[in-house]
Amino acid sequence: MHALRQPITAVVIVFWFFFWLLNGLDKFFARQDVVFLHWWGNHRVEKFTMYFDRLALDPAYVQATLIFAGSVEFAAAGFFVWAGGRLMQGRPGVAYRTDLAITVSIVVFLGFTIFDVIVGDRAELLEHSTYIGVLLVSFLAVAAESFFHHLRDLDSQSTLNRQFPPKTQ
Repeated sequence: MHALRQPITAVVIVFWFFFWLLNGLDKFFARQDVVFLHWWGNHRVEKFTMYFDRLALDPAYVQATLIFAGSVEFAAAGFFVWAGGRLMQGRPGVAYRTDLAITVSIVVFLGFTIFDVIVGDRAELLEHSTYIGVLLVSFLAVAAESFFHHLRDLDSQSTLNRQFPPKTQ
């Protein structure tokens, strides 16, 4: 299993995939019964109605805004699926795709923080800023693992360390 060769990257990919997936679902199912469970979640409709009142915007657009935000979060989850697919197949480019997924996630959180500043929600601003920090740590962890993985390959009998033409004894 190729994921075991890069366990830190695998954990980062799985964590952020589920983070974005569940947050996206929260925009659609908050406080509703879903199949066999009650999805508690954060009641975003109430919060966004309050935000729209502060901004003197029509509350009729709250649901459309939540659908847009949920779709953006699903797209961010999709980038982690893309990276995870490469990891599971053992194909090159896992670190690049994971870095891209992390970058997309940071951009999404930057958008959320801008919205938080505009509506004056300091608690959400602190939360979203903290997630940006955690994403930067995730980026560093993936980069460190890739670096040490590459060093390990240089010390092994891999194709990166072979001399051509091969030495004859």
